[in-house]
Amino acid sequence: MTLTTEAEHKAAVKEFRLLATDEEAHYARLLVLRDAIHAFEEANGHNPGPPTTVAGRLQVEMCKRRLKQKQLAQLLEVGESRLSEVLRGRRPANVDFLRRMYQKLGIPAAEVLELTA
Repeated sequence: MTLTTEAEHKAAVKEFRLLATDEEAHYARLLVLRDAIHAFEEANGHNPGPPTTVAGRLQVEMCKRRLKQKQLAQLLEVGESRLSEVLRGRRPANVDFLRRMYQKLGIPAAEVLELTA
């Protein structure tokens, strides 16, 4: 399957979201749609680069691991309010927080150090 227009892409994404509610029943079709959507987005510059902020990287981890904010706070062993403030940009991540991202989440140290507030 090859998507060539924005309209085809939009329709494929819509179908993917609809079928994703029952992965087991539509697994093969979902794989085809996933690959076609990915190829279209790569070819047309739809693919954003990796996050450049601490909050963005934490949101990616929450999504990847299917964690809620409370669960991420527990995993990082930080208070929920501290995590919330970092995610909202109201408080910068200090060295201890960045160290926890490296140790608890397994994010490479070089990547953690390149993130901005």
